[in-house]
Amino acid sequence: MKSNFSIILTFLLAACNSSNSDFQLCSSEKYPYYYPTLYYEGDFYEIKKHFYDNYKNIQSDKSTGIVRIQFQVNCSGEAGNYKIATYSLDYEYETINQKIIDQLLRLTKGLKNWIPAIDDDGESIDSHKFLAFKVADGRLIDILPK
Repeated sequence: MKSNFSIILTFLLAACNSSNSDFQLCSSEKYPYYYPTLYYEGDFYEIKKHFYDNYKNIQSDKSTGIVRIQFQVNCSGEAGNYKIATYSLDYEYETINQKIIDQLLRLTKGLKNWIPAIDDDGESIDSHKFLAFKVADGRLIDILPK
């Protein structure tokens, strides 16, 4: 029988997964922050093209700043466990218009061509990625890291 703590922990972990309930990592092992390298089919050019072709400008209050979306990619190239943080252009915590955040998250979830990271033994493994979007007056002006 599960304790109340493990039931609550299971619930909280499921709630943090904003992609879908079917997303699973292939391993429970920890991995270094910048290793192994995760690639996208067509490289960063295709990621930028995806956003610049599909992002719609949103004019409103709180429409300037940086939206950082961090997520995991499993050994099958599937993404999930999205986490969002917002900042001013001076990198201080700042609230950004929710419509901008929702649009950038939807577009990030639309990236389907992740190439799983490979470990030293040549095996596909779980990894993670973040993208940071600079928005000025509701317009997407830059995507990081380059």
